[in-house]
Amino acid sequence: MYDVGVDLAWGPKKTTGLAVLDGQGRLRDLTQVQADQEIREWLRPWTGTDCLVAIDAPIVVHNADGARTCERLVGHYFGRFGASCHPANTANPAFTGGTRARRLADDLDLDIDPASVRSRRAVEVYPHPAIVVFFNLDRILTYKHKPGRDLAHLRGETLRLLGFLENLREHEITLDVNACPRWQEIRHTVHTAPTKAALRRVEDSLDAVVCAYIARHWRLRPAGMRVLGTLQDGYILVPVTPQLATRIDTDPATPARLPSPPG
Repeated sequence: MYDVGVDLAWGPKKTTGLAVLDGQGRLRDLTQVQADQEIREWLRPWTGTDCLVAIDAPIVVHNADGARTCERLVGHYFGRFGASCHPANTANPAFTGGTRARRLADDLDLDIDPASVRSRRAVEVYPHPAIVVFFNLDRILTYKHKPGRDLAHLRGETLRLLGFLENLREHEITLDVNACPRWQEIRHTVHTAPTKAALRRVEDSLDAVVCAYIARHWRLRPAGMRVLGTLQDGYILVPVTPQLATRIDTDPATPARLPSPPG
């Protein structure tokens, strides 16, 4: 069983991060690529058998404008942590002919229904809320390049994320990033990057590792996950604390549910 993380760019002009964990939680590989064919070629060896692919990109988008319900729900429950979503709609040229994530799932014959019990599945996830929940944070880690964040700030926040991920080796749900030789390349890049652009080159790979760990967390602790939204209109699978799970489960206006454990 492989847990695969895909930090998928909405279009083909930006890089996509890819990571895969084996059944023991060891990071087997991570990389960044760009073209659809490169993404599929990297994924095929890991998705030809039992797998759970967690994709950070919209899979289902039907709304003509504004945000999807799942995105509004993420903002509702995680906005106070700074973990709101960018809205996806068909007015965006990236989604007028369907979504890149859905085409990728279809090409690999992955079931996108979070209620499915098939052994090869793909689900939509979002790293920011997951990082908040996994590491018990009051705010998101601000390691993303945005105006006003200088190199020292971005390096410090990225190093925090590296440390959090490395410490998961001792967690009940393990993640061993140091099992992958490329991890040390990532750490070296973060320590030595002379510019924000150089530091940004590892960002997608780190998000992919988080996505893969979300998949592993779902397999091993499904009660700690919720699906916000619906398959028909778009959903996002998120980790939750016990308190947040209760809040979501008792909110009559929230189309959210406990996802089916992966097969």
